[in-house]
Amino acid sequence: MFDHLSESARLYLKESLPRQLVSAVVKGLVPLEPKELLIVIAYHYTNGDEQTKADAVNTLGSLPSGIIDSVILEDVPDFVLQFIYVNHRLSHGSVYSFVTNKNLSDDTFIELAKSDDEAVLELVAKNQMRILKNDGIFDALITNPHLPKISKDQLIEFFTTAAGRQLGRLNIKIEKKDVAQPQKLADLPSAVGRTAGLPSDRTSSDLPSDLQRSGLPSDAAMLPADRSTADLPSDALDNLPINFMTAGLPSELIEEQEEGGGPDQAGAETEAGKLTLYQRIQKMTVSQKIKLALLGNKEARTILLRDSNRVVVESVMKSPRITDGEILGIANSRNVSEDIIRMIAGNREWQKSYRVRQALAGNSKTPVPIALRLLETISKQDLKNLSNSKNVSSVVASAAKRMTGDVK
Repeated sequence: MFDHLSESARLYLKESLPRQLVSAVVKGLVPLEPKELLIVIAYHYTNGDEQTKADAVNTLGSLPSGIIDSVILEDVPDFVLQFIYVNHRLSHGSVYSFVTNKNLSDDTFIELAKSDDEAVLELVAKNQMRILKNDGIFDALITNPHLPKISKDQLIEFFTTAAGRQLGRLNIKIEKKDVAQPQKLADLPSAVGRTAGLPSDRTSSDLPSDLQRSGLPSDAAMLPADRSTADLPSDALDNLPINFMTAGLPSELIEEQEEGGGPDQAGAETEAGKLTLYQRIQKMTVSQKIKLALLGNKEARTILLRDSNRVVVESVMKSPRITDGEILGIANSRNVSEDIIRMIAGNREWQKSYRVRQALAGNSKTPVPIALRLLETISKQDLKNLSNSKNVSSVVASAAKRMTGDVK
């Protein structure tokens, strides 16, 4: 580790060094060039008593920032980097060099992931392959309230891509069952807001005046922003072990249960067994839950949809294995969060299903502006049903009645 240091520097790295000489070293009173002095001080800080640590920190604080920044660029041991990070505020110019130093250990990386500095967190989040291999880094990042939302979204997007690659290598089929018959073009929202089965002259002006111009999302606002995946290290993913994401996850929640099995098979999973699986999931870390949300079977997704962590629930919705039938069930549910409703309403593919749009329009959890927008895609008969429904807000019911021409 210290072979590249000068003979003088190596003399000061002995554990048997006299106490007085150690004190002189950590106070910077020995003739060494800055890089070697910092390494020696960090060494004794790591292995020293409280007084030694205090003197080392004081000496570090007296060094010019330029010297510290130059050492960060060097091939120095991790304990030096950790000493600097814990006791010195990194300059914005040195953050990149620090985070990308090849000697930075996972333990120090985890400490970086707990930072309150967005610039640091954004750089840490870009080390996707390292994060994928270490749950501790992912847990620290994903639970950090200071992590910018865009970095969090990109990280989950990467994990989603990695999950899809993992499923393919495990030969786990990704099949979707359509929730409705193939849609006719007329069933989809048009540029002017007209739909087959609705009055041809009906437009958004039929809506309450206070919602005609404000709060009514445009087509673009309902769709997710495109994310580039060009920078994802796909080749690196292929070189990982075949079970690089499923390791440590319950196999019962990865393998899909066969439908329509015999009595013995159906009774194999008792209520006690399901409770055990539920308890096991509750003991998982956030990163493990997210991996299970992306890779697990329907039972895993059902359990994780009730998780208190929003990122875990959103990961369920991004699972490559989630079926259209599950999406329809969620769209009909009154027990899901508004965020999940927004995700369904903002997904182009899911919005092709008439039954999903119908379910969202009639769900009391759907934000009123989105529900009103969806009314423009619903048939006249379903609008009549909604106008008389007590499960939707009075604003949505009134708008549905207005659109059917039943307002007296």
